[in-house]
Amino acid sequence: MADIYELLDNGGQLLTFFAGGEYYGFYILSVADIIEMPEFTVIPTAPPYVLGLMNHRGKAVPVMDLRLRLGLPQGEYDERSCVVVIEVNTMQCGLVVDRVSDVENITADMIARSPADAGLVKGFVIRDDKPKISILDPGAVARI
Repeated sequence: MADIYELLDNGGQLLTFFAGGEYYGFYILSVADIIEMPEFTVIPTAPPYVLGLMNHRGKAVPVMDLRLRLGLPQGEYDERSCVVVIEVNTMQCGLVVDRVSDVENITADMIARSPADAGLVKGFVIRDDKPKISILDPGAVARI
């Protein structure tokens, strides 16, 4: 498993994407796949941000709406919406994002750590010429 603190301490590659009009990112080593919107099997007792289960390469993988998981308002999906599949230990989780942006090389001096270490956001990429990117902790985000 990729350690989020490895990225925060040393920099590395960040998969960036939009959710609710904001830029977010995962350490690229936490990302297993990016796929088109799949069919879901609804889980009746799941929290509202859990859309259901999808079949991903023969595994039942939970899928969450990242906007709802972050406490943002629900939005409409469109042709650019997709699922970023992350891997935490041996578990996979799919996160619906508005659209994937890029893979960016981030250096440690571009990262400001979040003051709330227990939250979903572990740090921020701050650059003069581009919007801020919130770095998400895959383990915290995938926790149901």
